[in-house]
Amino acid sequence: MHSVPRSVRWKKARKVQQKTNKMKRINFTILITILLSVDASGGKETKKNANDYFKLCSRSDPELGNCIKNSIEDFRPKLIKGVPELGLVPLDPLHIPRIEFKDGTGNFRLKQVLTNLTIYGLRDFNLQRVVANMDNLTMDIYMQTPTMTFTADYDLEGRVLLLPISGKGDCILNFTDVTANCHIVNKFVTRDGKKFIEMENLKWDIDVKDCHSQFNNLFNGDKLLGETTNRFLNENWREAFETYRYLPEEAFGVLFKNLTNNVVRQFTYDELYLQ
Repeated sequence: MHSVPRSVRWKKARKVQQKTNKMKRINFTILITILLSVDASGGKETKKNANDYFKLCSRSDPELGNCIKNSIEDFRPKLIKGVPELGLVPLDPLHIPRIEFKDGTGNFRLKQVLTNLTIYGLRDFNLQRVVANMDNLTMDIYMQTPTMTFTADYDLEGRVLLLPISGKGDCILNFTDVTANCHIVNKFVTRDGKKFIEMENLKWDIDVKDCHSQFNNLFNGDKLLGETTNRFLNENWREAFETYRYLPEEAFGVLFKNLTNNVVRQFTYDELYLQ
């Protein structure tokens, strides 16, 4: 009997997992606590008009997607540094105090807490395309980032297939050629008789061309087990990434929804999108 290649077994396992996810709610929780050092209401700085921050677009513009793309590019320097009066923290480096991740699906069982997480590289994002539909209030953003680096303190236990993993220490993850497609669903809300547009749902689909990770102090500092586990994760980075891709996708979804709504809640729909 011929043995089945490992890559094929991984693909089959991934398909089974995807089908299971559709039939059964995943025991998956993610918590992001963003401790902003600035107040979205302004602090000492006074919020200006929308056109003082953004190049505004007309919602009737047939090239609305391109206009929004250009507006984001123009806003990039402010986005990187942060805009305190709008409640926007600096994008690069991006600091997230805590992320908690738990997945109890089949052979992929991980419980991981990352604290003092810092993400580098977001300043170099390449915004490739924006598709906006004002009739159904959706937007799709396609972007690529050459490299992203995550540094954090971790607390991890579980297994990836048959490999047990446990440890507590510091870690670093390097991602190369990160592609991210973002699907946004907005909604209208009314406050004080005024019409606002807010983000209702945001879903990231993230993929990478390469990944290298280093978890220090695995298995309470056992050097042999730690080196073996890190080597296994890096030799099988694609399969390992598939097991925890929920983490960056869900984390960025929650984070950017909160930060975006910090901004759009301060300007009416007519202020943000001209007639």
